[in-house]
Amino acid sequence: MRAKLRSVLCLFALLLVLLPATASANGLPYTSIYIGIAGLDDGITHVALLGREPYTKPLSSPPEALTAALPDGWHVWDWTSYDRDDQPMYFMDVPYPGPFRVAVLHEDGTLLVTDEAERIRAMQTFSVDAQTGAISTLGAWFTLLKQFACTFLFTLLIEVVVLLLFGFPLGENIVPFLLVNLATQALMTLTYGRILLSSNREHAFFWAFAIEAVIFVIESLAYARFLHGHTRARRVAYAITANLLSFVIGTLLITPFYSALRL
Repeated sequence: MRAKLRSVLCLFALLLVLLPATASANGLPYTSIYIGIAGLDDGITHVALLGREPYTKPLSSPPEALTAALPDGWHVWDWTSYDRDDQPMYFMDVPYPGPFRVAVLHEDGTLLVTDEAERIRAMQTFSVDAQTGAISTLGAWFTLLKQFACTFLFTLLIEVVVLLLFGFPLGENIVPFLLVNLATQALMTLTYGRILLSSNREHAFFWAFAIEAVIFVIESLAYARFLHGHTRARRVAYAITANLLSFVIGTLLITPFYSALRL
């Protein structure tokens, strides 16, 4: 029992250290476009984001082989070398061109240009077929479902560890534990999750704290009522600690997490 108490106290200390750093760092992802290349990609050297109007603040000059082969009326807004590491290429260039096209340059100077596409979410991944130039992206509801499944499992993993550290028997509490997390993660996805995908990061950052505060109250009341074992105060302490830990870790890891999900 003393070992568990020490573990809980260490957990609280860790949260007190991490929470200010998390809030000040603002770990939410920036508005972004990710471009993934599908199919055989041998010989690709550069990938570029194109807009109808010239971009007035380029970070660097694109290769001459790229600009020389552009279709009439289109200009390079952002570009990157292609390193073929099976990771989507990241373009952060506010404001984004809309609509835009993607240009794929090959070693022999051949330029493959996609049809027009439109960014409709703050963070969005597009897939370009390396042979046909077809461009596609996930639908909004499928994206939310994918987000929910991953964040739900991630939260369960963290909060079940905290549950055991607080000394609650898992067998007696598995049903209320799963149902409460299912309900709150669904709420989080349909509110904050949608905002994070469709809005700017400053707007999403504000709502992250507002919605998390509501979930703190919901889970504290639910666990105080439905968890089995120990005192009511201990159940509330568990709810607060578990939510703080999952919130802090989630905020710190959200950028690589969303990049890996390719939403």
